Amino acid sequence: MKAILLAGGQGRRLRSITGKLPKPMVPLVGVPVLDRLLELLRRNGFTDVCATLCYRPEAIQEHCGDGSSYGVHLRYRIETEPRGTAGAVRACSDFYGRDDFLVISGDAACSFDLLQLYRQHQSSGAAVTVALFPDAEPLQYGLVLQDRQGYVRHFIEKPDWPHVVTDLVNTGIYIVSPRAMTYVPEDTPFDFANDLFPLLLAADETRVQYVLHRSDDLPLDMGDLCQAVNAALGGKGGGRGALAQGSAPAQPALSETVVQLRAYLAQRLKSL
Repeated sequence: MKAILLAGGQGRRLRSITGKLPKPMVPLVGVPVLDRLLELLRRNGFTDVCATLCYRPEAIQEHCGDGSSYGVHLRYRIETEPRGTAGAVRACSDFYGRDDFLVISGDAACSFDLLQLYRQHQSSGAAVTVALFPDAEPLQYGLVLQDRQGYVRHFIEKPDWPHVVTDLVNTGIYIVSPRAMTYVPEDTPFDFANDLFPLLLAADETRVQYVLHRSDDLPLDMGDLCQAVNAALGGKGGGRGALAQGSAPAQPALSETVVQLRAYLAQRLKSL
């Protein structure tokens, strides 16, 4: 099965901690999140992988090579300018061809059952299937309203509290059929949530089905996680590397915070 890995992020929010590392290369408990994702793809049968790159592509290419060390066949598409999530995928049309394929962010550590998501998509005949999860504080994410049959009816992008009418959050993990990509223009920045999904709804693509994967093991977003660590370290340069390498912070009073974070991450990543 095929997967497209969106790995072009710069990680601007992470700079004070991770320096110039591409966002997917940020280590979690000593292992780059990209390595964990490639292993997750292999375990779920997605062994034909295309990674879209933009920021410092050579760092990822040198690290991952052809993917053989992960048990996958890995190829690359390099963007000179960001094309948006859907635009980047559209540029991989020669890769996915006529096959349904997975789209996943290169900087989100998770342990979803991607194979089951793929099977659900194939049995539904949907244009796009997305994994959702319930989040008690969903303000930083896109929300999805479904009907009783599991079909999407509305999207709410990063609402304030008065507009939070559901806890179902878009994970950014999709199974996509090629027909959905015909709505995406070539060589134009285009986003799944903001641009493509509203088009599919307007075109009465009633088979755009959204399968809910309720899980206690929610995805970790590297930007949010590292930002939290940076806040715990007072936003000071002395904290750089505490998350990435597990080193002790410069300030002794913060050592307990870092130890707790490392223990939390280790527990969460056991299943990845």
